[in-house]
Amino acid sequence: MKKLFKSINLTKWYTLVISVCVCALVLISVIISESVRGAKPKSVEAPEQLVELDQKDPKDVEKAIQTMKVEAMVKEAEASVDEDLEADESKIWSMFENYAVLGDSRAVGFSYYNFLRDDRVFAAGGNTIRDIPDLIKDLKAIAPATIYLCYGLNDTGIGHWQTGEEYGKELREVFDKLKKALPDTQIVASSILPATEAALQNSPVWRKIPEFDKALEQACKEKGVIYVDNSELVEKYMSTLYDEDGVHLRPAFYPLWAKNLYMATVLAQIEQ
Repeated sequence: MKKLFKSINLTKWYTLVISVCVCALVLISVIISESVRGAKPKSVEAPEQLVELDQKDPKDVEKAIQTMKVEAMVKEAEASVDEDLEADESKIWSMFENYAVLGDSRAVGFSYYNFLRDDRVFAAGGNTIRDIPDLIKDLKAIAPATIYLCYGLNDTGIGHWQTGEEYGKELREVFDKLKKALPDTQIVASSILPATEAALQNSPVWRKIPEFDKALEQACKEKGVIYVDNSELVEKYMSTLYDEDGVHLRPAFYPLWAKNLYMATVLAQIEQ
């Protein structure tokens, strides 16, 4: 009986030892596996953006990849232009080819300061968008690849339009006329440059500029015209590069404004 009891106990002991060994082996195997997995080179890990894309619909993935490509091209284009201008700010003017600039007294500065050719700048003090149709014949004669519209100061102050809504309606009509007459020409519209607070005190009507500019942006969107937002430029340089009257511009402002206008055409081509 005692021998049987010892035999049973011995069997249990052997079983326990074997079980412990098996568990130990399994544990060691898991540890080694995790260690090897953790030692995976970081360079092999997929970028976080791609991991996120892997979890999306294929159509969304394709769209996201295309967006990333466009963003990369935009950054490269901007960096290239910035590099050229950092070396020589005047290079911006050589980037304007087969163009026409239309506008008011602010736009006159492009030719007045000898930045752009007189025969390519169709601008005069007091002009508004209502003067554009009268320029179509001259524009067709030179057939510009790009037309830059730089209006707004008189549009808000002269009294032809009381509200942004009225202004936007006529803008759409003007855009249609331009597109019909020059179907192969790219139209770029500068946002309306605001006036300083001192100028607004003298002429409160210019407080309507944000309302009219919003109407301009919406009309551009609807009619396929490139809208150029100059708000950051103005915020940075209004205090130093505006004339004393608070509405007109000093010569140093024009290369910066020109860069904004030019880059808008470059980015539009990239995004097409």
